[in-house]
Amino acid sequence: MDDRTTAKRDRHRSPGEGSVYEVDAGGHRWRGAMTWTDPDGTRHRRVVQGETSKDARDKLDRLRDELRLGTIAPAGHGVTVGEYLADWIEREKAHVRPSTWRSHETHVRCYLIPALGMRSLSRLSPAEVERALARFTQSGRPVLPNERLGRRPKDPAKLKQDDQGGTVRPPKRHEPISPLTARHVRATLRVALAAAVRDGRLGRNVAADARPPYVPHKPVAYLSAAEVRKLLDETQDDQYGPVYALAASTGLRLGELLGLEWSDVDLEAGTLAVRRSMALAQNGAWQLAEPKSARSRRTIPLPSVTREALKRRRAVQEADRTAAGTAWQDLDSLIFTDALGRPMRPEGVSAAFQKARQAASLPRVRFHDLRHSAATLMLAEGVPLAVISEWLGHAGIAITAQHYAAVVPQLRRDAADALDRALQVKDQPKD
Repeated sequence: MDDRTTAKRDRHRSPGEGSVYEVDAGGHRWRGAMTWTDPDGTRHRRVVQGETSKDARDKLDRLRDELRLGTIAPAGHGVTVGEYLADWIEREKAHVRPSTWRSHETHVRCYLIPALGMRSLSRLSPAEVERALARFTQSGRPVLPNERLGRRPKDPAKLKQDDQGGTVRPPKRHEPISPLTARHVRATLRVALAAAVRDGRLGRNVAADARPPYVPHKPVAYLSAAEVRKLLDETQDDQYGPVYALAASTGLRLGELLGLEWSDVDLEAGTLAVRRSMALAQNGAWQLAEPKSARSRRTIPLPSVTREALKRRRAVQEADRTAAGTAWQDLDSLIFTDALGRPMRPEGVSAAFQKARQAASLPRVRFHDLRHSAATLMLAEGVPLAVISEWLGHAGIAITAQHYAAVVPQLRRDAADALDRALQVKDQPKD
């Protein structure tokens, strides 16, 4: 079959498959053309050329493969990764919690656009994403244009001089990020490119295909029952003592604790309802927002230690209200406020906790680890994992099991040791 017969057959291909025909243009005898329509109705046409019909047909086949995979860039209409992400992050505001949006915006602005922004969106590959993530964990994120100057060295001898004899600060460097943070950056890119696939702008999600950095398993940190008791005893009269008591006895997240209102608590029934959370707004201010997930909305029973802490907190707050008079600002009836009725700030609670922990000579843990302490105390007492998962507001029991898988064997060992001590036969005194 000669080229003319093949070309005649190619002219009758299905719509969108393209066609190959004989021409005399620029020294090439054969040309292939393909047209397609984007979801928004925009029509595109691409042309390839070859010295034979087979050459043109092979190029056309490769073009169709690129269109199918979403890696084709219409001539004159290329969109860079940076342009797409800048548009996506603005559209994302209306679809996620403010705190989630701020996390995505930071990843886009500080990591993704500086590292990948100049690449063509349609040409981005999984390997490029993997290389960018590797650079983040090895040498830190890229330096932004407004971050060119580094910190002034403490040692004047380390300052360099320019040609005019002036001092020059060293270039700014960012510390390498953890593999877990790099995973979060990849997750943001995966969400962004999933929207591009959904909108028909890409044929596949290269961020989903990119392999995430390896994150070594790190067991959760927690305080023992004796250590929790020591913390609560030494901070009983502290401004933040009731916050620590609720965190260690209920396992609530810090944002959930600071979002509690008195109407959420029924001291007589001994229950507490989680309905909202203190979270960062898009403008960087703290505000009340929806809980982290649907399962985060929950009602839990209150241990006696929690009820006593809430009673103490109510008495202190009433005294503050009386002392503040007309300056009192609590408009939401929040449980945890400062002396003027303003919401306690999460960073203030965390800083105060570290001081209290050091003063009590307790192991180095974060405030969030009080949540883990509550979970491990329940595990030690034999509470089923499913109950703990619901209590903590986890999205599923698998998350709970993953967090505390390394803790359970040690708790079992401790239980066995306790049983062994209880049953051990003591030496009988000699006559």
